[in-house]
Amino acid sequence: MDVVYFIVLVGVLVFVHELGHFVWAKFFGVHVLRFSLGFGPRIAGFTRGGTEYVLAAIPLGGYVRMLGEGAQDVVADADSARSFGAQPIWKRFVIVVAGPLMNLVFPIVLYFVVALGDQSLPPAIIGIVFPDRPADGKLLPGDRVLSIDGDEVLTFVDLVGLVEDRAGDPLEFVVDRAGTQVHTTITPMLVTRTKEPLDLAESTGLIGVMPMHPEAVIGVASPSSPSGAARLQTFDVVVAARGRPIRRYLDLGSALEHNRGELIPLTYLRPRRIESALGGLIDIDVYEPHVATVTPEPGETSGLIRAGLEAAELYVSEVQAGSPEHRMGLRPGDRLVSLDGRAIRVWATFLEDLRVGRGRAHTLVWRRGEREFSARYALTHEHGTTEYGQRYDRYAVSMRNWTPVRSDALVPNPHRFLYAVRAAFTNTAEVVKLTVFSVVRLLQGRLTARSLGGPLQIFSYAGEAARAGTLDYLKLMAFISINLGLINLLPIPLLDGGHLLFFTLETVTRKPVSRKVREYASIAGLSVLILLMIFAFTNDLQRQWPSIVETVSRDAR
Repeated sequence: MDVVYFIVLVGVLVFVHELGHFVWAKFFGVHVLRFSLGFGPRIAGFTRGGTEYVLAAIPLGGYVRMLGEGAQDVVADADSARSFGAQPIWKRFVIVVAGPLMNLVFPIVLYFVVALGDQSLPPAIIGIVFPDRPADGKLLPGDRVLSIDGDEVLTFVDLVGLVEDRAGDPLEFVVDRAGTQVHTTITPMLVTRTKEPLDLAESTGLIGVMPMHPEAVIGVASPSSPSGAARLQTFDVVVAARGRPIRRYLDLGSALEHNRGELIPLTYLRPRRIESALGGLIDIDVYEPHVATVTPEPGETSGLIRAGLEAAELYVSEVQAGSPEHRMGLRPGDRLVSLDGRAIRVWATFLEDLRVGRGRAHTLVWRRGEREFSARYALTHEHGTTEYGQRYDRYAVSMRNWTPVRSDALVPNPHRFLYAVRAAFTNTAEVVKLTVFSVVRLLQGRLTARSLGGPLQIFSYAGEAARAGTLDYLKLMAFISINLGLINLLPIPLLDGGHLLFFTLETVTRKPVSRKVREYASIAGLSVLILLMIFAFTNDLQRQWPSIVETVSRDAR
C-alpha cells in the first residue's frame, strides 16, 4: 500500500502544479499540446480540443507542453498568435509562476480541511500557572476564563489568540473561580523563542498558563507525615478518595480540603518496574492497585499539606548513570528544593533556568526523606551531528521527572469555519517561513546538506502518514506541496524559477536571451538537478540502509 500512498501524494501535487500552468495558458489563448502526468512511456490518454492528455509510466513529475515553448519549435504563421513565445513577457511570467503558486495555495485548502476537523477544543480552564510569569498569583488552577478586555472567551484557543499579540498591554480578565466571578488585570510579557537547528527566533505574548492539569501523582513530603505513615510512596497515582474518582491533582486537593483529621481511604496505583520484559526488548511499569487510609492532621492549612502530600512535579524519576547529576549523588525519588538559592516551583522553569546558564556551574539543593543535600554542578556539553546530518550544540539535562497531565473535557468549537480559515493561513505561512529559512541555513552552511531528502524519504513518510490517518496524510501533502512550490521558484534553468530569470533578463535588456545561452544554461541546470537528486537519493539510502551505503563506500575506496 505504501506505493499507492506515494503515487497518490506525488500525483496530486504534480497535477495541482501543472494545472496552474495549464489554466493560465488556456486563459491567455496559448495552445497546449500536451498535459502529462508522469514521464516516460504513455500508459493511457485521450485528445480533446487539440490537447493530448497523458498518464505516463514514471509518476515522479509531469509537464505541460505549449506551442512555441521550446527555442527550436517551428510554429506556422497561422498559429503564431497562439504560441507561448509570441505572448508578452507578463503573460509568459504569469503562466510560468502559476505552477509554483498553485503549490503554495493548495496547502491553504489542505490545512483548512484538517482544521475543520477540530470540532472540539480545550476549554478556557487554567490547568498550570507558571511561576514568575504574568499570571502567577492572579490566576489559579481550575479558574475558567470568561472574558478578556470584554471579548468573550469560550476555548483556550480564544485565550491564546487574545493574548499573543497584546504583549505589554494590561488586559482585564474575568474568571469564574468556584462559582464566584473574579476580576484581575494581567499584562502579557513578550517572549522570544529560538527554534533549533534553524536558529529561528519567534516573539509572542504570553501570560504563563497551560490548559493541561497534572494527574494525581503524589510526592510524600516526609516519611513521618500521615501519608508516610500510611505507607504511601512518591509516584503513587491516586485514582479515588472515599470511592469518588480522582482524575486531577486538583481533585485530590478538593477531596482533602475540608478534612479536619478524619480518616479518609485512598485508592491508588503503584508503578512496579519490570526490566527486560518481552524477551529483553523493553523495561515496562506495571501499575498495581492498593488502598491506604490517611488521617490528615487537624488544622486550617491545606488538606494536602496536613496529609504530608504534594505534587510529584519536583521529584526526580530518573537519573542517567555517569552523568554530572548522578556523580554528585542525585537519585530517583529525590525532591528538588532550590537552584542557586532560589526555590524551585515548577520543573519546566527549573529546566529553563538551567539551560539559560548553559555551561555555568549551579548550586542545586535537594531533599531525600528528612535530609537535605547540596552540590555544585554544570550541565553536560554535547555537540555533534544527528542521523539527518543536522549539527547540534547543546547542554543536556540528565535527570527526568514524571508528571502525566490531562485536559478537561473538550467543548464544541464555536467558530469552526473562522477557526479553520485562520489555521489554514497560519500553518501555510509557518511552513513557508521554515522552508525558506532551511534553504538559507543550508546555503550558510549552518544546516548540513545531509538533511536533504529525496523520493525514498517521501515514500517512507507517505506510508507512515497514511497509516496514522487521513489528516496526517493531508498535512504531509501540504508540507511537500509548499516545498515543491518554493524549490520550483529557485533560479535554476529547467525549473520554473529559471524561466522567470530569463524573463527578467529579457525585461531588463529588452531582447530575448539567445538560444545558445539558454541551451548552455539548460545543460548546467540539468547537471545541478541530477547532482542534487543523486545526493538526496544517497541521503535516503544512508537513512534507510546505512550498512549498505557504508559497504559500497568502502568497496569504492
